[in-house]
Amino acid sequence: MKKTLMLTAGAAALMLISTACGQQTDERVEPTQAEASALQSQIAAEAPFVTIDCVSLQVMPVDAPPQGTTIGPVTAIMQPTGAPSITVATDATPATELGIADITVGSGAEAQAGDTVTVQYCGVGQGIKTVFDSSWATGSPATFSLEGLIPGWQEGLPGMKVGGQRLLVIPSDLGYGDQGTQGIPPGETLVFVVQLDSIG
Repeated sequence: MKKTLMLTAGAAALMLISTACGQQTDERVEPTQAEASALQSQIAAEAPFVTIDCVSLQVMPVDAPPQGTTIGPVTAIMQPTGAPSITVATDATPATELGIADITVGSGAEAQAGDTVTVQYCGVGQGIKTVFDSSWATGSPATFSLEGLIPGWQEGLPGMKVGGQRLLVIPSDLGYGDQGTQGIPPGETLVFVVQLDSIG
């Protein structure tokens, strides 16, 4: 049996409709982090893998990962829409080293350390199995200087060519470490699909 859960970036905002005395209300309640985690655990128990869509932010339990680019317990594909989906094993253990794999090798200029890049990207927490940020969901690419980004991006993007898409699996010590950040718990392994649109 398949179930689909709509998740919003960073907060896993769910619409809860309460019913009292036979009457329905339109009140919407933001779940606590504990409630969102409990719901994720329930979903994860249904199947050995979870696929996360980087545009709709839907999370769907699946029986097997798709044919795609794989690093350990993570598989990424580019969908016909041009946006990625990311599949994670529900029993995935935290990454201990940086994983880099090209989904598509670009044909343009090659990114170098310290470059300013314009990218489309989708970030998923491997443990929480939700999108915490996605430019594909917002509809706008982002421009960054690699020098100002987490070490996983600083190490993972040089050598990538314009027009390419790359899967990164980033251990917490190259991400947000033991402190975490908004929407990302402490010690979380970060999974990114990055599309390099331009350099400079």
